[in-house]
Amino acid sequence: MEGKKAKDVIKAKRLEKKVTIAEVAKIVGKNPTFVAAALNGNHRLTPEEARKVGAALELDKETTESLSKFPVRTDFPNTTDPFKYRLLEIIGVYGDPLREMANEMFGDGIMSAIDFTIDVEKVTGSQGEARCKITLNGKWLEYKTF
Repeated sequence: MEGKKAKDVIKAKRLEKKVTIAEVAKIVGKNPTFVAAALNGNHRLTPEEARKVGAALELDKETTESLSKFPVRTDFPNTTDPFKYRLLEIIGVYGDPLREMANEMFGDGIMSAIDFTIDVEKVTGSQGEARCKITLNGKWLEYKTF
């Protein structure tokens, strides 16, 4: 099944059944952001994880199998600076899933880039390696109805 079509079917089934991304993440035992990216076609689940999601959402075999195919991540711009490229790649892979998760948590709105802070920290990973931690912290702005 084509990636965009599978993504649309999966989302429709998830919404129809009123299953949140966090609930799907619990079913497969993975981080909700990773699972959201997988449901959007930007990561892959193992065949067993895909079967669990398929059963929970009552997906057909072809759609279920699409969750464990290798993704082609081409929906974001390219740049020649490696650091900026990786940031763009992160937004390309996780942008839609993060937006969807934020909407589930906060409602219809956006994160402010005006009432906003960003921090970069050097932290130590579990293997003693240096890691770069970037925290985006923006006020949630709800869209107004009128």
